Amino acid sequence: MAELAIDSAWLVHIAALLQVLGLLLRGQLLLRLFILVGTVFYAAYYYVYPDEPLWAAIFWSAVLGAANLVGIARLLWERVHFRQTEDERHFLRLMKTLTPGELRRLMRLAEWRTAKATTTLTQEGQPVAKLYFVLDGRIEVVKDGRCFALTPGIFIGEVAFLMNTPASATVFLQAGAKYIEWPADALHKVIDRTPSLGISMERLFNQELARKVAHSWGG
Repeated sequence: MAELAIDSAWLVHIAALLQVLGLLLRGQLLLRLFILVGTVFYAAYYYVYPDEPLWAAIFWSAVLGAANLVGIARLLWERVHFRQTEDERHFLRLMKTLTPGELRRLMRLAEWRTAKATTTLTQEGQPVAKLYFVLDGRIEVVKDGRCFALTPGIFIGEVAFLMNTPASATVFLQAGAKYIEWPADALHKVIDRTPSLGISMERLFNQELARKVAHSWGG
């Protein structure tokens, strides 16, 4: 009996080691998996090592394990690709930092448009009520009296969206251009509920701002 108790004491060491290793990992999925397996070893220890099973500790270990399983399921759901249109697949290819789950959240609010004539998206110095992403077509920009063109595959109005400021430039699309628009207020609410989406979009905005600055200086 004493030998069994000594052997079963290793369960707690294995459990602790697994959870420590999990905390040292960067990936959320691996972290949760290591924590989950460690929790299973803790529960086994609580059942085997004492003279009587510690049912309260086993119960809360089970609750912790169940909560971790829910978190793992959510992470896997975020990575699952469902049926998408060609435009959505094109958008996801451009948005490399977005997970499929984050894309789905964006698409719930998105309106897909095709410009039937020259279309003004933003006006310099005016409030911006929407965020835009231009998939295809000619983009013309007027800023501080200077005119230049931008290539598609970029957001329009992202600085105003982030900073809650008026538009820094007037942006036109030529007829036939394809673009997506989101109501700014509704999108802010979604980002408030999903911080990871906000982080991903800020990274995209920063990359695009650098591209636009380089392009305007080059023009």
